Amino acid sequence: MAQLGLPLKQKSPKIKAMAKKSNTVTGGDASGKKRNIFQNLKDSFTIVNRSFPWIVWAILATLVVAEALTVWYMIVGKHWVMGAITIVLVLMVVPMAWISAFLSRAMLRQIEGMKGCVGALRQLLRRSWFAEEEPVAVNKDQDLVWRFVGPRGIFLVSEGPHSRASKLLNDETKKTTRVVAQVPVHAVECGTEDGQVRLEHLMKTMYKAPRALNRNEIPAVQKRLLAIHRNQGLPIPKGIDPYRVRPNRRALYG
Repeated sequence: MAQLGLPLKQKSPKIKAMAKKSNTVTGGDASGKKRNIFQNLKDSFTIVNRSFPWIVWAILATLVVAEALTVWYMIVGKHWVMGAITIVLVLMVVPMAWISAFLSRAMLRQIEGMKGCVGALRQLLRRSWFAEEEPVAVNKDQDLVWRFVGPRGIFLVSEGPHSRASKLLNDETKKTTRVVAQVPVHAVECGTEDGQVRLEHLMKTMYKAPRALNRNEIPAVQKRLLAIHRNQGLPIPKGIDPYRVRPNRRALYG
């Protein structure tokens, strides 16, 4: 944030607590000890089960069917050793497959509506996408606009009520179009109102757009936008603390 002309602040205890809590899924805990795969799986299951309570029954049903088929294979083919190994693998793989399939959606669903929630997509998008660490536009009501650059072009995504965020999004779209007129710019409102895209469906919306850039053009467009952004600076209104527009990951873990 030093490039924006804002004084750097020491992170508040709240942000430090969020960072410590987020380590429980990324492989470490507050004491710095490395967590094993079963602890991480348990934390991931807690997150998914909070948004999709039916996941327990889905896992159990899949396990029953898979294990029944394995036992039948053991009895008919008399492959006792291979069958025993398969049973163990099924017990491990099936829960992991279900949890990994819904983990991202569960996390996005639980942080939806929090300030800076769209910024969480930076960690979930495919490697061919570029995203800013900070929003590219903010108004006095703390409505935000985030920018993503990838194979589908440029996506400007707002978060906030339509009545306020639409003007901010339109202004940023016009600025971006003037800088890179040859690249398609998609304006998307993220939220729960009619006509807005839910946070958990935002990545799907971005991936469905027609391909516009190749892998050599993507970094060139990103560098061009970054250069303009650094020269102009981020117009953050007075009274807004930039550290408060980050997603509250603490709410994911209780």
